[in-house]
Amino acid sequence: MALKVFVSYAKEDRDHALKYYDLLAQAGAAPWMDTKHLLPGQNWEAEIEKAFSDANVVVLLLSSKSVNKRGFVQREANDAIERLRYKQPTDIYVIPLLLEPCEVPSHIAGRLQYVDLSTAGAWNQVRASLKLAAEQQSIELAQGLNAGPFRVFTEKLEDSWKGAPGHDIKLEYPRFESASRPDLAQELTMFFSGRAARTQIESRQAPWDQSPDMYPEIDGFRAMNGRWDGFGIVHTTDRLLSLTYDIGWYGAGAAHPNSYFETYTFALLERLHMLKLRDFFGDQTAALKRISELCIAQLCRDYWGRMGEKPDERQLKWFTDGAGEDFDNFSAFTVSADRFTFLFAPYQVSAYAFGRWSADVSFYDLLDTLKPNGPHVLAAVHQ
Repeated sequence: MALKVFVSYAKEDRDHALKYYDLLAQAGAAPWMDTKHLLPGQNWEAEIEKAFSDANVVVLLLSSKSVNKRGFVQREANDAIERLRYKQPTDIYVIPLLLEPCEVPSHIAGRLQYVDLSTAGAWNQVRASLKLAAEQQSIELAQGLNAGPFRVFTEKLEDSWKGAPGHDIKLEYPRFESASRPDLAQELTMFFSGRAARTQIESRQAPWDQSPDMYPEIDGFRAMNGRWDGFGIVHTTDRLLSLTYDIGWYGAGAAHPNSYFETYTFALLERLHMLKLRDFFGDQTAALKRISELCIAQLCRDYWGRMGEKPDERQLKWFTDGAGEDFDNFSAFTVSADRFTFLFAPYQVSAYAFGRWSADVSFYDLLDTLKPNGPHVLAAVHQ
């Protein structure tokens, strides 16, 4: 299977993007670019979001136009960087390419090596990266990923129906195997396969709820509802598993697609136990106050990194409302060896164009509120 590559670019760089689209195809990849793949009548935002979510690699074409432009180019770059936390440390997922000398945003330059396409041998470097990415993903698909006591494989459910409107559903879910903990592996697989089956059924467009006049057939295509789920393993030990789902959806007639997170953290004891954020704290009121303060401060710093300026009064209010002292604001969280990561979907802490946000809060900063020998100790990696 060819490596699926999403090409992100500013419309002012369209001619450059078309050139590299062709080069990617010649290199054996399966590139996706809006002007090449969108059909008449399709909701362009929904199709872009689906292609982005389905991509094995995201190529960011950076120029003075794209790095200074607010909107979908910035959103794609932000979301690609955010998704890195759910990849293996050595995985190649985002490849930034400089079309011209420009200032690379700090949240990209601080995480990834970029390639200046004007330098000799630059495209050979890109081809080498694509080859390595393909090898990595082929191995992961065939052999699964090591995750604590488990081997984790990716399974998929796909369901489409061309109605008026119809639907297009693509759902990933994890399958677990384990020689040492087969009982837990079976329960986890049943849990997530059951989630996928229920989501598939609930996401189907009802055949009796059709509006042919509103969604007429155009060149063989009819407007569709969409749902696409992808998961990432965040952290595992012999006693804890934390993972997240990145969920995208589109409803026929909606202004644009949207996305959100579902997160799951399990204690792997004699039996499987699902953990909620409140389970980690003795003094829940103090913990919530501290988490809110730390998240708002980090969101402000990240805004500076993304935009090169402090958040204005309107944006600051968005941060303080979306990350204010309410446990519901922090329901999407994952656990690592020494920290929580809180995930914020579009609209929760900023405008849609900014995409996803996240904030890390160290266990150290919450020591006074964590339960002594509470669930956080299960996240420690024992050497």
